[in-house]
Amino acid sequence: MHLSNCNNGYLTIYVLGHYRPGAADGLAEFNYQNVKLLKDHFDFQFIEFDRYEEQDHYSSCNSDSVLIHSFGSKNLPSYKLSLLFKNWLKNRNFSNSVFHLNHIYNLNNYLVARLLYQARIPYLITPHDSYVYCKAFKADKFFIKRIYRDLFVHFIDKYVFDHASLIHALTNQCEPCLRLLTDSPVKVVPNQVSDMNLPLDLSVIKSQVCFIGRSDIYQKGIDRSLKGLNLYKKSLNDTPGIVFKIVGPADASSDILRRKLCKELDLEVGKDVIFTGRVDEDERNRILKESRAYIHLSRFEGFGISVIQALSAYKPVIVSSQVPTSDTIRAYKAGYVVETADDIAEALSAVFALTDEEYISMANNARLCYEENFNPRVVGPQLIALYKSAASTSE
Repeated sequence: MHLSNCNNGYLTIYVLGHYRPGAADGLAEFNYQNVKLLKDHFDFQFIEFDRYEEQDHYSSCNSDSVLIHSFGSKNLPSYKLSLLFKNWLKNRNFSNSVFHLNHIYNLNNYLVARLLYQARIPYLITPHDSYVYCKAFKADKFFIKRIYRDLFVHFIDKYVFDHASLIHALTNQCEPCLRLLTDSPVKVVPNQVSDMNLPLDLSVIKSQVCFIGRSDIYQKGIDRSLKGLNLYKKSLNDTPGIVFKIVGPADASSDILRRKLCKELDLEVGKDVIFTGRVDEDERNRILKESRAYIHLSRFEGFGISVIQALSAYKPVIVSSQVPTSDTIRAYKAGYVVETADDIAEALSAVFALTDEEYISMANNARLCYEENFNPRVVGPQLIALYKSAASTSE
């Protein structure tokens, strides 16, 4: 790994955000996986603003062959950046470099983007949750909150997008949302998702489906899943049903809500629905391997890494159309894309009615969908081209 020498022929990627291998944080994992995949092609350096350190604090260190710059921001107003960071940016040579900003609705992105634009330093941004710009997302928000967010988006996010060398969209569904706000160039490159390395084994598959992730009842569509399961259960006429395992954390209020919903839908917790809570990797993999299908019915989703992990494990998936990889899943016949509770019940019925031959065919479709679209071997060259394009666009 080549670190801080900007003249060694390597393009240097400065990432605004944390680099924490193994952290239980989606963005940290996104950063870690990209560095792991591309560290032989680029120099990666990270810029962190540490709210626990005083404003006169600066330190740099190597972690896993990655150079991390840390600037203190304790008691610093949200509309200001560290003076040390500004001076660092002003006095450093950024030839053959590009900055990578992440997320949206982020004031730091705006503050940094202004400095980068003024200094003619190219940057790209990955707006992981670009669906928030679409009307469907905003429709259910309180009027005052909607106005506040619209003003923020128009004056803050729009500036970041309009002055970016390139906008990195994770799926095709991102682009129409972004086009409501900016005309800047958009390049679609999906998340690269590590192979689960779980082979297809019909002998261990049970009458079970699963969901893996945070139990946000509304956003993740847990209520949709339970209502569809209720309809499917009613269609069985008292014949043995299926078990729905919900794997992952839930706060106290979410747990109360989902248990209440189960009671209202006549779904017995511990029999029809099992809440496993947070489990270790081996247990998660065992549950996924034993499940006949993976179900993920988000109303809003930035990408849905767990869906792609399921595809890599030969699992047919049942997803909502709001999962932004649903068009690819449909094209590969790797599962079922649903809209209503009736659709969910029909999809459950269909996946359990498949013969072994039909099931193996759909499972192989799921794996092929992963291999051809989300495997690091496929996505890696696209990411390399993305960074090079962002660096050259400003020239």
